[in-house]
Amino acid sequence: MFTSIGPHVFQGRVSVVRPDGSSVTTVLNPNASLEYSAAFGNSLKTFIVASAAQSIGGNNFVTNLVQYFPSSGRTIPLQQQLPAGQEGVGVPSPDNSQFVAEIGPPGPQLNLWVSDFKTKQFLQLTDGPTQDFDEAWSSDGRQIVFLRLLPPFPSITTQLMMVSSHGGPATVLLGTSEHVGEAAFSPDGKRLAFTSINGLETMDLTTMQRTVILTLTQLHGSPIQRLTEGVGISWAKTQDKIVLVLRNIATGADELWTVSSDGGSLQQIYANAPGAFITSVTFISN
Repeated sequence: MFTSIGPHVFQGRVSVVRPDGSSVTTVLNPNASLEYSAAFGNSLKTFIVASAAQSIGGNNFVTNLVQYFPSSGRTIPLQQQLPAGQEGVGVPSPDNSQFVAEIGPPGPQLNLWVSDFKTKQFLQLTDGPTQDFDEAWSSDGRQIVFLRLLPPFPSITTQLMMVSSHGGPATVLLGTSEHVGEAAFSPDGKRLAFTSINGLETMDLTTMQRTVILTLTQLHGSPIQRLTEGVGISWAKTQDKIVLVLRNIATGADELWTVSSDGGSLQQIYANAPGAFITSVTFISN
């Protein structure tokens, strides 16, 4: 599942494509005042959490998280399950009991909160004058990895962080010198896939051993180029595939590519319209 925006306003839509590139279909369409900037979930048979950007006049927008049920078309706003503040992305836990969300007060600060769908209680996971985003759950739901953008903004100084979904101090997995862009857990939760100054890597979380599976030359080689901003990366739950977003520098279009965890079978599965951007991507089941 992926979210595509552009090339014009109010064109943010949520779509799905099979890992072999077939059966591209739209899950959520934009309308005259509403577009979607991100969507995450585990299965279309349950629900997804989408970021809905709504025009409030002129060039001003407000973004709210919604729980969308594809089978019925029902939508539930999630504002009452979160503290007050500007909302960003929301990602459901693997068992669909909770979701982690990005919440920011006025200004550049962005922190992570976990909310329970049933009790509607929420817990703050991170705090401070940073921007915490691009979050991903471990398969057992106990840990969350995320990208931390450090001030002063708009610098591109990032750390790869991990925090318990039950709260507690966040720890640094990879420091600022690594230039991490995004990360995702393997299906068994024992490894991470992430982009870095070296290319696309995997890391064993027990030994911290790292393996470069695609070098920068492979990622940045003509005609494709890795996007530098974190827009998400995902590791399939039932097959050895990692999906990431690459930009075709010849056409100016974002593309979805899959690769196996050993760096083999690099394959384009989807190409966006020129000038449009893919802003989120995640593997889901039917």
